[in-house]
Amino acid sequence: QRLERCDVYYPSAASSDNGGGEQLRARCGLIFYPGALVDRTAYAPIASRLSELGILVAVANLEPFRLVGRLKEYAVREEVMRILSDSILLSKRGIWTVDEWAIGGHSMGGHMAIVAVADEFHSTMKKVVLWGVGMYPDPNTYPCKRSLRESKDVDVLVINGSNDEFVKKAKSMREKVVEFEAKMPPNGGNPISADTSPPGEVRRGHTYNVTIEGGNHAGCAHYGPQMSPFPDGIRSITLEQQQRRMAEVTGDFLLGKDKRD
Repeated sequence: QRLERCDVYYPSAASSDNGGGEQLRARCGLIFYPGALVDRTAYAPIASRLSELGILVAVANLEPFRLVGRLKEYAVREEVMRILSDSILLSKRGIWTVDEWAIGGHSMGGHMAIVAVADEFHSTMKKVVLWGVGMYPDPNTYPCKRSLRESKDVDVLVINGSNDEFVKKAKSMREKVVEFEAKMPPNGGNPISADTSPPGEVRRGHTYNVTIEGGNHAGCAHYGPQMSPFPDGIRSITLEQQQRRMAEVTGDFLLGKDKRD
């Protein structure tokens, strides 16, 4: 459903309330920021996949420029809260209840997600989803008051394609790798979907890195080959294969492997 601030992909399944009517409830909501210059409709196929798993997905409208050039020109907290409230209150089917919210993004949109959680929502949003991200936000464009590592109990999922030339370039710069590792939560190994801290132990957040073998940068959405600012790598798997795997991993991270619809 297209709204002024976002395109929303609602879960199709809904439980019944005690009165026999439809209860519009999603276990997780994901506010998602598109990559720079990418039309938000390019995320429709993969957002639809996530909604089929039971996730309410709200893809931010960044028109007309399709990016946030500088953070000072974008009221992060206000915009995120408006996207959240619009997506649950303005549905044609009625008012939705969402148990837990997360923020994510693709490429530069992922940097928006990092800033939003690190600076504004670290106490209420505990999961971040990053697609096609290999470096921390540029402080000249998206200055962060704090790092995600300082947030202590925030988990981050990073999904990158093995043929993503943008991530490869970032990882070729030693200083960018060091900064990314220092400011992100510590590496948690394989992705998890629930807190596995022993009873009585303080919850700590982690970063979970997943590589899609044969995937590339543009494969995170449907917008064709990416040639700017330099050519992306070529996928050695189909777009459908890349996005199916991305949706599966993201769904497991947000909902839990045993809790997906």
